[in-house]
Amino acid sequence: MSSITNKKEVPQRIAKLIAHSGAYSRRDAEKLIYEGKVEVDGQILTSPAILVDGSEKIVINGKKINTNFHTKIWLLNKPKGFISTSKDPQGRKTIFDLLPKNINHIMPIGRLDLNTEGLLLFTNDGNLSRYMEHPDNKIIRKYKIKVRGKVAEDLIANLRENITISRVQYNIITANIISYSQSNTWLSIEISEGKNREIRNICEHFRLQINRLIRTNFGPFELNNIQKGEFIELPKKIVKGRLKKIGYLG
Repeated sequence: MSSITNKKEVPQRIAKLIAHSGAYSRRDAEKLIYEGKVEVDGQILTSPAILVDGSEKIVINGKKINTNFHTKIWLLNKPKGFISTSKDPQGRKTIFDLLPKNINHIMPIGRLDLNTEGLLLFTNDGNLSRYMEHPDNKIIRKYKIKVRGKVAEDLIANLRENITISRVQYNIITANIISYSQSNTWLSIEISEGKNREIRNICEHFRLQINRLIRTNFGPFELNNIQKGEFIELPKKIVKGRLKKIGYLG
């Protein structure tokens, strides 16, 4: 079998379609194919170099997968004290402990570290996750940061410059003071690449002690008034409109 003809949509490689369905990652799908655990219209596949269009009956490990797929997005207001992974060898609480038990085959888009709060996106679309995380796509992340002490305006100006720390270049798009007192200052910072611990590394470089770090926006998605620990699914129409804003066509 070299290909399966187009019946419904533009053909694509089967591992990509399986990943897009949210059933497995593309890498896992390819592994399952090589193991002879994937059938298409009753035929066991031996190679991932097969084109499908979504109209076929695709069975993995004896279970039919749903190829009538549309991208879904959920928002979580992550509290402190949860790590952004599904399992932890140290037995710490994970973000998946906050989700309903009947939610399957979804993944976070990016991560928030243990002590960072705020907006964490989830999706059933592995392609979207990679698209939003990729630094070339310049998807804006916006944070509110509470730091100790009163921050001077000239330091804020320095934050807006290109910053190199331990040979890693960081680029803050905007940095502004929201409010301040003698004991604390609230800052608003926007970044577009999402490097590991980016905000914390920058603040440490400028000797700013972070008391709270909250992500409020990721691309066109906003935390708004979602309560801490709350997990909601966005309506299909809203998802479609907001993904269009960042040029994601699925």
